[in-house]
Amino acid sequence: MSGKQTTGKERRLGNMTRRQAVKMGIGASGLASLAGCMGGGSDGTTITMASVMEEGTSLVYAGNQFKDRIEEESDGDISVEFSYGGSYGSETETFDLMNQGAVDMYTGGSDAYDMHSPEYYFFNSPFVLDSFEHQKRIMESDEFQEEVYPSLEEAGIKVAGPRVYRGMRHYTSNEPVRTPEDVQGMDLRLPSHDSWVSAWEAIGASPSPVSLDELYSGLQQGVVEASEGPPAQIASLSLWEVQDYYSKTSHLPQSGQMYVSTSFYDGLDQSQQDMIDEIVTEVSEEATQWARDSEEELLTEAEEGGMEIIEDVDSEAFYEEASPAIEQLFEEKYAGSWEQWRDI
Repeated sequence: MSGKQTTGKERRLGNMTRRQAVKMGIGASGLASLAGCMGGGSDGTTITMASVMEEGTSLVYAGNQFKDRIEEESDGDISVEFSYGGSYGSETETFDLMNQGAVDMYTGGSDAYDMHSPEYYFFNSPFVLDSFEHQKRIMESDEFQEEVYPSLEEAGIKVAGPRVYRGMRHYTSNEPVRTPEDVQGMDLRLPSHDSWVSAWEAIGASPSPVSLDELYSGLQQGVVEASEGPPAQIASLSLWEVQDYYSKTSHLPQSGQMYVSTSFYDGLDQSQQDMIDEIVTEVSEEATQWARDSEEELLTEAEEGGMEIIEDVDSEAFYEEASPAIEQLFEEKYAGSWEQWRDI
């Protein structure tokens, strides 16, 4: 992670170019040409892959491993232009670009589920589940296979490979947080998900949706006072520079996914599809293990950066305060019942 500030600045300049290109109506072929000018090959198949996440996260790790491996195993027939750190805008914007054919692959979070199958998004909502293993069982269930994944494919997004662990989400702030009373009225950055907002509002925080690529500046400029996320997010964004405490609320086992544009995937021959499927599965499993192995190291890095880790958090009290909002979400929005999914 050394040299992060310089590369981040360079990447932000590159990001603007891509966003401007999209807004100017340059389609997939134009973006591919731009990628070629940035060093991609002109022969064979070029995959344009994006992520809103930063280097040092498990999903970017998976993307880099995928790029290296598929370029090697295809003997150069397939090349990958991988742009991370929000090069194509927010996660929802990037998924829209996949549907338009301007981005071929994405490695990142779960906004696609909230966009196209919101009644099943409970798996990635805070204070619902307490382990990554439980989350995987739910997403591998027959109901998910039959109801959820086809809805994503109709939107041009194919889920690729197994879930990738990102880490347990905790709470960052400039005051220590141990109980729900400590977050009352605190301006908390959250992704733009109604379920997340409802849960944290029930606890007493004041949520403010801010995109991940704007999180650091939002905290630095006082747009928000606090954030929440897994250790890899804290480390990749160097949040210890703008936050003093990392309180272990343990409110969501965070995971992500690799995705392929269906229009791109369907245009490949069978051998290329098989190669992508096999490598995505391998690198996703390896990225999960990498995330598990590095989680404690990342907490140590945060401490060394000046952030105090608060261990004695009453996590059960947070879950209890959020439970009325979770119950209401299952009554009004989510498929099935909370009890049903907890028993899987």
